Amino acid sequence: MISIILKNFLFLYITYSFGLFFLYNILRFKNNFNFYETSLIGLVFILFVSQFLNYLIPLNDYLLYLSFFISIFFFILNKKFFFKGLQIDYKILVLVLVISLINIYGSEFSDDTYHYHYASITNYDEKNLIWGNSHLHPLFGSMSLWLTGHSFFNFDNSRLQDIHILNGLIFLLVLGLFINEIFHNKSKQDQIKGLLFSILIFILFKYTRLKEFGIDRPAILLFCFLIYYYLKFFKHDIKNLIENFVIIFVISIAIISIKITYLPIIFLPLILFFVYRDNLLKIHVKYLIVIFVFFIFFSKNILSSGCIIYPLSISCLNFINWSDSSKVYEFALSAEIFNKSWTSYEGTLAKDVYIQDFNWIKTWFNRGKVEILELLILTLVCSLISLLIYNFNFNFKNYIKNYKNFKILFFYLILLILFSFFIYIFKNPVIRMNYHVLISINLILVCLFFNPYGIKIKKHLLILFIFIGLMFNFMKNFNRIYQENFINNPYMKIESKIAKTSTHKIGDFTYYQGWYGKAPIGNQVLKDRNYKKKFIFDIIY
Repeated sequence: MISIILKNFLFLYITYSFGLFFLYNILRFKNNFNFYETSLIGLVFILFVSQFLNYLIPLNDYLLYLSFFISIFFFILNKKFFFKGLQIDYKILVLVLVISLINIYGSEFSDDTYHYHYASITNYDEKNLIWGNSHLHPLFGSMSLWLTGHSFFNFDNSRLQDIHILNGLIFLLVLGLFINEIFHNKSKQDQIKGLLFSILIFILFKYTRLKEFGIDRPAILLFCFLIYYYLKFFKHDIKNLIENFVIIFVISIAIISIKITYLPIIFLPLILFFVYRDNLLKIHVKYLIVIFVFFIFFSKNILSSGCIIYPLSISCLNFINWSDSSKVYEFALSAEIFNKSWTSYEGTLAKDVYIQDFNWIKTWFNRGKVEILELLILTLVCSLISLLIYNFNFNFKNYIKNYKNFKILFFYLILLILFSFFIYIFKNPVIRMNYHVLISINLILVCLFFNPYGIKIKKHLLILFIFIGLMFNFMKNFNRIYQENFINNPYMKIESKIAKTSTHKIGDFTYYQGWYGKAPIGNQVLKDRNYKKKFIFDIIY
């Protein structure tokens, strides 16, 4: 536990330091951000920087040490500046820290850890980016930004544990952010607290174990932060319009870079750019940051798979020798077949027929109907609790006022729901990858029916439901720890799934080194792939 606590504080210190540097040295904000806001923005900044660095060098332990010493140096030179946002309510910090730590200590691993996550993280730790790595494993082509973050935030000898620590860190920051805002923001923005509270309750009741934090949950938590940032800053801080737009754009691209199925999230910066185009449509040096994250997003796809947007086969650049649009198409098709519950189907249809004309709906629904019902009930309950605490009102005049006040948010959430539902129905009907839709429905319901004027918050109910949510989350993880006899041994949880496979090579390039699970492609030998080295880059084709 001591090791977990120390690393948690180390990672937190680094993210906060990078957040300060990004906000005040690069974007040059004048206003103050609190500790949680600064740290989350720092975390997003680190994700993109680490991805860029991995093009050139491995993300091994030395980078983490270097980041720590740079942060120390930054602190020594700017002590007053360093404490700029450190007005912390330590009761809240300790509370969310305890919840985060017990999640870390009691967590197991996502199934995808054995499948390809750990192999990806190991690759980034030991090598700079392998061009054409989708040939080693199709899912390597996705190059999730969160897995890059895992590679940056780990020590090689404790990599398995550190995967949980980073997941716990973003959980801590978002919980702390929302609780702090609900209890301590005394400004005229009280109207957004009902929205934040509804999201907070959803997170506490649904995100009860870090095992589920593959790459979906961190993306959803950043989506929650995106909504928070828009409501708190963009709507009310006209003086920093460009800077706030840049941050919203960077967060949006980070989410999409974590999981491409969240592509509709990009609508928010696009809508904002259109609405505020007179103020935003100008040449400004700070837009270089937008160009940088665009470069990271597209280049990581092209270098890893030869496609502009992976796994969209139509976007593959076939003149690149590691690009193979036919294999990308086959992978996308196989993923669609799997996501539409083919493995549970007992009929006689062929795979390609099964996924057409909604033949898959009955099998898929029978398999997931309980989970869907539970999530819809939870979404509705979170909305009703929020409205109960923040005084819902069925007055038609309130609808008009709320629409005028939140019209951009309304329009964005509706677009997000519609396009996400389209992707969900036709390509990716996996409920755990679509929590952003449930959160969006939740927000629309609260926006429509609560009274934003003259709110009299029922504080006793507010505290009660947050307490219930925290205890529910705490007890579920404490029970897991108890069942494990208070033993925390990540290696023991995964050792049975270590692949017993000899090392394989393509020419002089070693592509299998005893990774966990059957990554990169199981026990098969890559007979139809080639390897060459160009300067410092390994290329598989």
